[in-house]
Amino acid sequence: MSSTPRWSYVQARLQARHGERLQEADWRAIEAAWSIDQFVERARASSLRRFIERINARMSPHAAERMLRDTWRAYVAELADWVPSAWREAVLWVSVFPELPIIDGLLRGQAPGWIGQDPAFAELAKAGRQDRNDALANSPLGALAAVEEREETVALRWYAHWRALWPRRFVEDPALLDIAAAVKAHVERLDRAGRQETSAPYRRELALKLTRTFRRHGGSSAAVFCHLALVALDLERLRGDIIRRRLFEPAEAKEAA
Repeated sequence: MSSTPRWSYVQARLQARHGERLQEADWRAIEAAWSIDQFVERARASSLRRFIERINARMSPHAAERMLRDTWRAYVAELADWVPSAWREAVLWVSVFPELPIIDGLLRGQAPGWIGQDPAFAELAKAGRQDRNDALANSPLGALAAVEEREETVALRWYAHWRALWPRRFVEDPALLDIAAAVKAHVERLDRAGRQETSAPYRRELALKLTRTFRRHGGSSAAVFCHLALVALDLERLRGDIIRRRLFEPAEAKEAA
């Protein structure tokens, strides 16, 4: 644990944010809402407000997801301003992680119909499939571009660049490597899961691991990345709640809209 004044400041703010995260009982109370309108109202009355405040209950699912991606990027940028400058770029790079499936799809020529409406991907989507890797290489996300004769996935390229952004003396930091391994295992389990499986048990298991690491390594970069991973899990859950209600809300609610 670092005892520098800067990390003490970071940890104090992280502890406050960590304490704001919803407990399971809070989630259940919000998720008891059946309609999207009631769900959004309850979520806005909780600490989820900073992520859902700009979401309108009548937004399309794609628009709602875009808003969540925007708020996630803003949240990561806020935390990046807290940390010592040596860690700032590594923290900012985390904002890209949830978008890796979208970028991977674009590179494979599997661009969804809504992609042109998202300013973060519109320019990349305009390029033809054969040109997208070059367009990516010349963008701020250039580290995700494929390199000839290397079979790495987009996720592996993201990870390699993230580690390259760590200060040199932390490149083999056990706590950071443990966080990366836990998240990697979580993603792989989701990839192997059957269509009928729910991600909730996997999400809870990862959250427990991250929470233990957060407490064990307070006042360090590991605590920052643990907190961001926990918030990402919260947003994944929030996204699912919103999309399910928006797509499957009662017919009478849709007619009233």
